[in-house]
Amino acid sequence: MKKTFFIIILLCSVSMIYAAGNKEKHDGRYIEKRNFSIAVPETWDVLKIRETKYNVLRGTFENNFAPSINFVDENFNGNFDVYVEYFMDEIDNLFGENREYIVISDFNTINGLRGKLIVITTYQQEKLIQFNFFLFPGSNRRNMVITCTNLAIENARFNELFVNTVRTFEWLR
Repeated sequence: MKKTFFIIILLCSVSMIYAAGNKEKHDGRYIEKRNFSIAVPETWDVLKIRETKYNVLRGTFENNFAPSINFVDENFNGNFDVYVEYFMDEIDNLFGENREYIVISDFNTINGLRGKLIVITTYQQEKLIQFNFFLFPGSNRRNMVITCTNLAIENARFNELFVNTVRTFEWLR
């Protein structure tokens, strides 16, 4: 895993929520070209942003911030448990002491896909942000990281929404 991977996650999660993307039409699900599918929270937009491989799901702006869900996949030479450890090491390297682990737990989708949930808070642009990282193994050493981001003071409002949304994630191949 490279630092640029985490920089992309951070940019997508914090900066891209301010970006003006092209809204994509959806029927309640975001389907990525025979790759994966996930439900879109009601009233949220699906944004096509040129610099990202996958679309970004974005909620309504409040307090100069919009919650978001973004997707990054990555190849990793090793099993999923080793990937999770490596991911957490990279979180520590990127954020240093400017992060607090809130939750580290197993996570299952409604279709039985097993993954990990890692929740941290960190100050970004003078705001306490909560990152909910949902990690899933895929085929051919490929892993998916779904990053759900919100203001930490709004965590009670978004935790259930994020969990229920990510539970609908499924690989399509």
